[in-house]
Amino acid sequence: MLVLLFVGAFFLGALDFTDYVFSHNTFCGNACHVMESTVYKELQESKHYNTPTGVRATCAQCHVSGRLTYAMVDHFLGTGELFVNLTNDFSKPGSFEKFRIAAANRERFKMLGNNSETCAHCHVMEAIKPVRIRGQNAHKDAIDKNVPCIACHFNLVHKDVEPSEAFLNAVEEYLGQGEETDEVETTPDEFGEEPAAGEEEVL
Repeated sequence: MLVLLFVGAFFLGALDFTDYVFSHNTFCGNACHVMESTVYKELQESKHYNTPTGVRATCAQCHVSGRLTYAMVDHFLGTGELFVNLTNDFSKPGSFEKFRIAAANRERFKMLGNNSETCAHCHVMEAIKPVRIRGQNAHKDAIDKNVPCIACHFNLVHKDVEPSEAFLNAVEEYLGQGEETDEVETTPDEFGEEPAAGEEEVL
């Protein structure tokens, strides 16, 4: 019994350490040079990284599930990206761009499928207070219909990528209104400018 407890504790500790290492920005942003020069750089230039309140989102908070077991599944699936990095030459500027659209689409569908649960690590839907009436109505409707954040806010931290037709069709099913996502109201940023549909909005 003691041996089983020891083995179980060691295994759990190993999982926790693995999750810690693979969830750290140092690993996510610097393990692969292509990440350092593209998506991690984009994060560092975004409002999710540079907020007036000092709250700073990490890679894992957006892309890794909160529960340890699900997080390990995400890490395992993420090894596919390491394989892509090892089997392709990303030394030339712009070489990552041919993979960006598929990667963005894959992540959007993932967040659509899990109800944007990682957004809830920091954002409480009921506590968000859009300034304009249309924004308030859009958020109220989203709460009532349990619409995932990604359905409206699909171009946030990273370089803008045009949503695929399949993604927009899936979003329309969630919205249940047949309206395109560019009709969704967002609130002005701290400079009083209105972000375009899907653009970054830190509340």
